[in-house]
Amino acid sequence: MRIALAALCALALVALPLAAGGAKANTSKTGTTKTGTTKTGTTKSTASKTQAPADTRVWSLVRGDGTYVLRFGQPRATDPVFAATCQPSAQLLQIALEVNSTKIRSGDGVALSLSSGKRHLELAASAFLGSSDGLLVVEAAVTLEPRVFDIFRDGDTLTIRLAGQTQTLPFAGARARLQDFERACLASR
Repeated sequence: MRIALAALCALALVALPLAAGGAKANTSKTGTTKTGTTKTGTTKSTASKTQAPADTRVWSLVRGDGTYVLRFGQPRATDPVFAATCQPSAQLLQIALEVNSTKIRSGDGVALSLSSGKRHLELAASAFLGSSDGLLVVEAAVTLEPRVFDIFRDGDTLTIRLAGQTQTLPFAGARARLQDFERACLASR
């Protein structure tokens, strides 16, 4: 029934320009067709392409009082999508990310898996209610060791798996920041 209705609508859209002015309908493989009339009375058509919006999130490195934070999110956003915070004096690396999941509740323990290329890092995390948009934040902590930074060295994306969902964050354009983050965290130990 839906296919028949869609075919009928498509047929009506093709027939409409023919009945309206005798012009031929222009179809395109890449998107929808717009038809208009020029000053001379002839019909013109322009195909519009549907494109996914560009990802404007970026990797940034922020220094605080005795901490270094590697963030991924919108520029100048208060809450990043992903943050790795190292506290060299406490020998601690914390990983936090925002999630939108109905399977996780505030206070739940969550298995968090990070992978990049051939590197994998499995962490026990906990969830709590974040400050923006009612999203949850999942946070894990690990001892600050050089091998922990392997996850940021290998591969082109960081894959995050938890509670049946997967996200990928691109490392494109972030190599220098990732190296600076590792150097700052390990030099201050």
